[in-house]
Amino acid sequence: MEAFELEALLAKVGGKYKLVTLYQRRMRELQRGLPRLVEIDTSNQWDVVSKEILDAKVDLIMGDEADQMRKELALREAEETGEREKKGEKAPFAQTG
Repeated sequence: MEAFELEALLAKVGGKYKLVTLYQRRMRELQRGLPRLVEIDTSNQWDVVSKEILDAKVDLIMGDEADQMRKELALREAEETGEREKKGEKAPFAQTG
């Protein structure tokens, strides 16, 4: 990563801690199968997340707002899992073995 790109990312997010946390969380989302939010010709997740941050497609949400969003997401995932179980479908990304 070029120094100017790192400086741009730090300025966009507001600090090193927030930048590292955002990278970690967004990469985890991509690994779980969430779609990319930008068009980029690479399989490197670092580059994908960098472009998403620079294009203002992702942001770090913290505090009460983040807690509320986590609760809503957990409820939605639980509902989707229940619907799949009723249909006899396997969960996506489930590991077997």
